[in-house]
Amino acid sequence: MVNFINIQEALELQLPIIDVRSPSEHEKGHIPNSHNISLFSNEERAHVGTVYKQQSKEAAIELGYIYVNPKLDLYIQEAKKVAPKGSVIVHCWRGGMRSQSFAEHLMVNGFDDVKVIEGGYKAFRNFVLNYFKISFPLKIIGGYTGSGKTEILHDLQKQGEQVIDLEALANHKGSAFGGIGQGEQPSVEQFENNLYVQLSQLDLNRTIWLEDESHNIGKVILPNSLFHQMQNAEVLFLEIPKEERAKHLVAGYADCGDEFLKDGIHRIEKRLGGLRTQQAIEYLKDKDYHNVALMTLNYYDKYYLLGIQKKTASKIKTLKLSSTNHHKNALQILKNIKEMENIKLTSYSHGAGCGCKISPALLSEMLQTNQPQVLDKNIIVGNSTRDDAAVYDLGDGNGIITTTDFFMPIVDDPFTFGQIAATNAISDIFAMGGQPIMSIAIFGWPIDKLSAEVAREVLAGGREVCSRVGSPLVGGHSIDSPEPIFGLAVTGKIDLKHLKRNDSATQGCKLYLTKPLGVGILSTAGKQGKIDEKDKDIAAKSMTTLNSIGFELGKIEGVKAMTDVTGFGLLGHLVEMCEGSRLSAEVKFDKVPVFDEVHKYIEQGCIPGGTYRNWKSYGHHTSLKDERYKEILCDPQTSGGLLIAVEDGEHLKVEQLLNENGLQAVSIGEMKAQGDTLINVV
Repeated sequence: MVNFINIQEALELQLPIIDVRSPSEHEKGHIPNSHNISLFSNEERAHVGTVYKQQSKEAAIELGYIYVNPKLDLYIQEAKKVAPKGSVIVHCWRGGMRSQSFAEHLMVNGFDDVKVIEGGYKAFRNFVLNYFKISFPLKIIGGYTGSGKTEILHDLQKQGEQVIDLEALANHKGSAFGGIGQGEQPSVEQFENNLYVQLSQLDLNRTIWLEDESHNIGKVILPNSLFHQMQNAEVLFLEIPKEERAKHLVAGYADCGDEFLKDGIHRIEKRLGGLRTQQAIEYLKDKDYHNVALMTLNYYDKYYLLGIQKKTASKIKTLKLSSTNHHKNALQILKNIKEMENIKLTSYSHGAGCGCKISPALLSEMLQTNQPQVLDKNIIVGNSTRDDAAVYDLGDGNGIITTTDFFMPIVDDPFTFGQIAATNAISDIFAMGGQPIMSIAIFGWPIDKLSAEVAREVLAGGREVCSRVGSPLVGGHSIDSPEPIFGLAVTGKIDLKHLKRNDSATQGCKLYLTKPLGVGILSTAGKQGKIDEKDKDIAAKSMTTLNSIGFELGKIEGVKAMTDVTGFGLLGHLVEMCEGSRLSAEVKFDKVPVFDEVHKYIEQGCIPGGTYRNWKSYGHHTSLKDERYKEILCDPQTSGGLLIAVEDGEHLKVEQLLNENGLQAVSIGEMKAQGDTLINVV
């Protein structure tokens, strides 16, 4: 009796596997290390199939016996070579008549342990394709052509790292020259099968290193699910001088034959351009391989740059290297990764993000002065209302907005810290309805404690945000400081008809807050080592979300006042709005957006010190239905949401705009006539 087993059991048993399909079926794709003993030749299988379609199943079976019977002894001889101990696994396309008949023939002829794969090779293919949907712990080695990425991968493997060489599996180096000296490529199907086998042997709790690849490696196509993971994985981009990379290419290709190189040059002729192609061919005739390499790199560098720009900027870490010495570079990569993984930026600062801000009460005391302040008449917003930025009237209906904001790390990842600091600083421009146009960096770094590589990542994060909003980082000032500090001075422009202030709310305005509260609590939980793994990215995602909606809100006349909520917490910034507008506010606590996860961390005591400083500064202006409200309403936010005051008739327009942009769009309260208490929380 035939013993059927599923594909997973078949792979785990590690017995010899016989594939009884035709040679062409096996060649197209097969279980790696399986042995092909074909019941039918390619021509015989085609004939049997034709009879099945044109006559009947019975006629096809009868024809099959005619082809098979003369080869019955040969099957046993071949099977004994594959499985001399008599234990074997058999499969055909779907686990049907071919594999069952073959298995029965083996059992009759002395094989005592014969198993048939249920569902056949098709079951294996489905298993493989589903396997690629697993979440793999990938790290990608990136870099321009000629960086020696493949050699580095092999050296990392020698250092004990887990590596998959996709180009070796594809039998192609992934460029117009990549097929030179490589021989035949496997089918896409067989490439996937071989890739599965290598991946399945790795520990999924450890990093798997891959080289950055396009979707196609020659004629081979990477599995979609795996390629998507590669696109979203962390990339270590190796920045190596072009001259060094050209030398590496010459060493690898100069001996491959000029005709092959000439063909490769012509394959990229359209993108290289006719004149450059001709020049490259002339260099090749003169055996000037170095200049050939430099010319082709002009094309490949641009092509690779387009690809890398499609990836998430926060996932790209740049490592500057001086040469293509793959052993030295592999060691440098491991050193860099270890440093970046062990870095805990927040441990180098006494505070975090906007929680470092001086309390409102102390700030008021510090700003008091008897010195006369003479302002230019064109300065229409100064510091009298503690608005988000200063505004200068250009006299033609337009204005210039200027602001600055900086703080110490609130997250450990350097790139993310840079993104948050930049997002927070630029928010001041958006909070006034403006458009940022230029940024200057403010940077302090403990150069004796943290490396230049970590500093570069912080600046890269800030630069990425600036670039995204069209406010390029054009300069700055840096100092050696005992704690890491980063921020921006930002210049923006504004159509003064759209200018929004924090002191111009009117009675009856509905209040909105575009981001949930709780960033300070979550960040404190992280700093104390109490945060759950699944909650680690919640605060960072919120803090790197731009308040660019402020530019659109500025165009709505019914938006009477606007400010962003940062270190003073929601209540602190609402106090400023109330004082400036000479009104009071009623806040409905159950309508205030709050991250669901913060409540468990409040119970664990993860309350920032800034919360209590905030309450001490403005608690006397506030009436709370429940004292516990202050732990959330005074929570210092870093890069928090916009607090918006909207007159009643325009609130539906604002809610629609907020909803369309995936932001909080529920009114949290209302501006009231000024009373004895500025804010009443119910």
